Amino acid sequence: MNSEKISPGRRSTTRKAVVTEQTRLRISHDTVFQSLGKDHDTVLMSLSDGYLYTCNETTTRFLEAMDGRKTLGELTLELQQIYDIESAKLLVDLQAIAGRLLAEGLITITEPDDTQTP
Repeated sequence: MNSEKISPGRRSTTRKAVVTEQTRLRISHDTVFQSLGKDHDTVLMSLSDGYLYTCNETTTRFLEAMDGRKTLGELTLELQQIYDIESAKLLVDLQAIAGRLLAEGLITITEPDDTQTP
C-alpha cells in the first residue's frame, strides 16, 4: 500500500494491534475503495475524515478478499494462488499491510462469530 495521502496533512493515529494468521479482518464501515481501471492504482477513502489513499494491486486484491470471515492465514493461501511467492513471505507482507490499514482505521478486526459484511 502506498501510504501517500492525496489530501494535505497527516492524521495522527494511536491504534496498534497484533495481526496473526488467525486474525479476521474486514473493511471498516466508513471506508470505501474503487479501482481506477486496469493498470492503475486503487483509491481508498475514509468517509469519516475524507483522507484518500492509493494502493497497489496486491493491497487491492487483499481488500477485495477481506470479508470478516476468513483468517489472515486463509487470505494468504487465497492470494498465494495469484502471486508466485512463498507463503511465509506473503503472510509477513500481508501482516505489514494489515497493520498499516488498521493503524489508519481503514480496516477492523472481527470476531469469528461476527457475520456483518463491510
